[in-house]
Amino acid sequence: MPRNAFAALLLLALFCLPANASAQDAKTTAPVERSFSRFAAQLPSGWDGEERTGFSSGAPEEYMLVLGVQDEAAERFLAQVSVFVLPNRKGTAAEDFARQMAELQGDATEPREEGRFWIFEGEPRTQALRGRATTSVAATPERLLIIITQDPENLGGNEVAASLHGLDDETRALLGR
Repeated sequence: MPRNAFAALLLLALFCLPANASAQDAKTTAPVERSFSRFAAQLPSGWDGEERTGFSSGAPEEYMLVLGVQDEAAERFLAQVSVFVLPNRKGTAAEDFARQMAELQGDATEPREEGRFWIFEGEPRTQALRGRATTSVAATPERLLIIITQDPENLGGNEVAASLHGLDDETRALLGR
């Protein structure tokens, strides 16, 4: 994916971030299952989400789901999980796409295989939340799945990402569950 397209993808994520919520609430209440059009996830109290299609080129097969929690003043994000499903127009393997993404981040680790995902950590150049992110990439010949988790205060981001499950055959195949 060209650098400009990836930057545009992340910039667009900033414009569809979830509504505000209290960080204290996120720490005190059990997670609740929330379903969107293609995925469902267990969201801790205070977390919210928003999804969009066609966010970059207008093509309906581009899908973005941003889950997160903001501070009480709704001035900054404390944690977020961004999920992207994109057309795999070049038939790129997950490993290759993860390596391309890692090159665009600061201080990125070497991508490693974990189950059906290729995972690395790094500093995204465009972000609503400053700090390191864990990026997971999976691919089928038709689609790429990218999950970016940022949670410096340990407010449940890793658990939210792990709880994701697909609601259709395509997203279940991408997640492997």
